[in-house]
Amino acid sequence: MTTLQKKTLQPPPLHTVRRRDAPSTENKILNAAEKLFAKHGFDSVSTKQLAAEAGVAIGALYHHFPSKEAVYAAATKRAFAAKSTLPNDVKESKEPPARRLAQIVAWFIRAIIMDKSFGLLIKREMLDPRPSTPHLLDKDMFQQPLNLFKELIHQIAPDANVDEATASMLALVFGFSSLKGIYALFPSVRETLVSPEEIAEHATNLLLRGLRP
Repeated sequence: MTTLQKKTLQPPPLHTVRRRDAPSTENKILNAAEKLFAKHGFDSVSTKQLAAEAGVAIGALYHHFPSKEAVYAAATKRAFAAKSTLPNDVKESKEPPARRLAQIVAWFIRAIIMDKSFGLLIKREMLDPRPSTPHLLDKDMFQQPLNLFKELIHQIAPDANVDEATASMLALVFGFSSLKGIYALFPSVRETLVSPEEIAEHATNLLLRGLRP
């Protein structure tokens, strides 16, 4: 074997081997953005902070996103998309309509509102949505659970305004799941509304009483 052949067979230097499982620069930025925007809100986070949290240069951030608004929109859309599909056991449940409503609401509370990071992000969007952010309940986001929820409402109360019913349910579950002051004012409520299932059952019963004549 010639000297040239021996050199050809040498393995490449270690620094040329790339980790395929390492997150891309764009994903690093989006991961950092979801964390910081959820915790501090849009106005209190700078692009410099985003780059530092992601461990990338500020130039790399602007290479992938033209503005902070674009980072926020992309991070929010990605986060919402990952949370918008019902699990099969809820989607294909054979329970009566009222019980299925409670199952959807319990899933929403557990998987979305009570998720520490995502819960903060969605609460901020519900209270003060950004113009660039996709609407939470538009044609792309949460349509599967939303459509099923509306279908079940229509089955239970055909004459009800399903949009009003949906908005009322969102207000109820966000209130019971997020407003800790409620439990300070009414300590006995804390004893009966502890788990997502208990909150969902209570909120569903309140809603259906209002829908039924």
